[in-house]
Amino acid sequence: MRRNRLLLCFLLGIAIMFYGVPYLNFQGDTKTIVFSIAWIVFALIAISGNMIALLYGKRVERSRTTRQKASPQRKQKVRQYS
Repeated sequence: MRRNRLLLCFLLGIAIMFYGVPYLNFQGDTKTIVFSIAWIVFALIAISGNMIALLYGKRVERSRTTRQKASPQRKQKVRQYS
């Protein structure tokens, strides 16, 4: 389920880039140029974040499960009353 959501967000991010970039204005006053560059940077961050999560998501889940299996033996409940 998580993989489907990541893939959908990745594809929607690419679609937004294709739709939005032609409407951005890179000529004019500095506010317009800064907004256009910031918009592209944030869109690329969102797209790359989803792509990285799609590519490396399985490795993170594996490492998380191995840590959880080893840690319950070491955990002890500590109660402090003051």
